[in-house]
Amino acid sequence: MKRLIVDNTLYETEIPENSLISRFRRVSDPLEVRAIIPGTIVEIKVRKGQRISSGQVLLILEAMKMYNEIEAKIDGKVEEISVSTGDRVEKDQPMIRISSTL
Repeated sequence: MKRLIVDNTLYETEIPENSLISRFRRVSDPLEVRAIIPGTIVEIKVRKGQRISSGQVLLILEAMKMYNEIEAKIDGKVEEISVSTGDRVEKDQPMIRISSTL
């Protein structure tokens, strides 16, 4: 498994022994909360500067008539919220930035 950075995005790649074509998969950054699917922000449950815990619900994203609870992947502090209630977001759009407490 090799890691490389392209346009500030970390990728992991595997090169099959019988092929020159590599397969890339994006490595998620636990400090950046992105939309998992296109949808609408229904509720933001945190505020800038708030300390949060891994697994804590940060916001609710409505997509395809379902409410998706978007949770923190790590403990930290909310550094930036780049969406508002009612905003329409696209897949992979950044919504919340967290700073690590490590």
